[in-house]
Amino acid sequence: MALTKNTKICMDITDAEITTDLLQILLDLHAPIVSGRFKILDDYYTGEHLILLRVIEDDTKPNNKPVTNFCSYITDTLTGFFVGKPVSYTSKDKEFLEVLTKVFADNDEQTENHDLGHKASVKGQGFEVVYLDEEGNINFDCLDTDTILMIYDTSIKSVPLMAVRHYTLHNYILDTDVIKIVVYTKTNIYYYTDDGGIVLDSSEAHYFGEVPIVEYANNRYHRGDFENIITLNDMYNKNNADISNDIEYFSNAYLVLENMDGTESEDIDKINENRVILTSEGGKAYFLTKQLNDAVVQNHRNNLSEDIHKISYTPDLSKEIASNVSGNALKTKMFTTADIIVNKERKFKKSLQTRIKLIATILNLKGYKDEEGKEMVTHEYNYKDIAMKFHRNMPTGMYETADDVSKMSTAVSQKTLLTEIGIEDVDAEIEQIELEKSTMVDLDNLHTETPPVEDDPVE
Repeated sequence: MALTKNTKICMDITDAEITTDLLQILLDLHAPIVSGRFKILDDYYTGEHLILLRVIEDDTKPNNKPVTNFCSYITDTLTGFFVGKPVSYTSKDKEFLEVLTKVFADNDEQTENHDLGHKASVKGQGFEVVYLDEEGNINFDCLDTDTILMIYDTSIKSVPLMAVRHYTLHNYILDTDVIKIVVYTKTNIYYYTDDGGIVLDSSEAHYFGEVPIVEYANNRYHRGDFENIITLNDMYNKNNADISNDIEYFSNAYLVLENMDGTESEDIDKINENRVILTSEGGKAYFLTKQLNDAVVQNHRNNLSEDIHKISYTPDLSKEIASNVSGNALKTKMFTTADIIVNKERKFKKSLQTRIKLIATILNLKGYKDEEGKEMVTHEYNYKDIAMKFHRNMPTGMYETADDVSKMSTAVSQKTLLTEIGIEDVDAEIEQIELEKSTMVDLDNLHTETPPVEDDPVE
């Protein structure tokens, strides 16, 4: 059996039951997805569309192959809306938040989140590995989706049981390839080499307490954002190609010389040279052209474009956004897009919590030292103590936002307001506000004492 689409693989096995035969079966199941669906999605994002393979039997006819890449537009736009602004974190455990912020800074967490969101948008899922480097520092890095196969247990919650990472190393001297396989379980990491046959090289224990590979799903079906409009994009490209070919036909129109049978090739040369045609009695000269119905072609193209934006829930920013559109009008126009972003946030939040949980496990085991070598961890951390807030990078009316904040200021806390408008370090912002208040001078209540007038000295 071969898989051609994302299918959750569930089984109950122990580390002792992981064999090279089992790994080969899993890799064979994964291969058609990588070479089939994943490759198609990669190609369409990068502009390698079906129109480029178009062949016209008559090689004298034009064969234009323009590509209008809606796929990359959809992914880049939705990813920008989703994680274009960084996620902000808050916690009552200030020490945990401070340490976590340092770990995030060391790993460029904002860029990592964007990469994961982008990969999930293209292929329906992204993956990252959390690990300790040679110096014992906590790291997390985005992985190539093509290289990861997740295995889940058979419980109702489908907890990750094992992750298989496979990648190819090329020897440029010998011009040969070797496949490396890394298997992550809840307690161990196993390293294999496939050079004509899978062989176990080594193994080591890890201390995360669960599989240290985190999946970031784009939605519950693990589908990419532009998968549903690929056929429409193909039709749009074909429409553009056909009209381009027709225009070229028009440019290469045929000259018709009616009732001028005696015309020789030398006469044609003179016509081209002198730009003058002398017709015989009853003769006519005119170009034979193909009539272009621009209105029909344009309507068809516009309908395709509207369907693509509608089905992908992605706004056409060149039409939807105008300088005089109010914030409420923008919210209405982008309601379906916002709904898609909400679903992305729910899935992404769950994965971020898993990342923080893995980091907290290691911090509780080995601690964390600051730049001066001082231990910062003084108590056990709980990943549930970290709250996160997504900030959609979507066009809104600045004045409407300011008005909403002003109206809410008497109903909610200052911390909630700052979190809502996208401040990353809320606590630092509150401290800065208090500092500025303490240094302000109240000009309305400022009293200046008049210095006493000294008596004139007695002469």
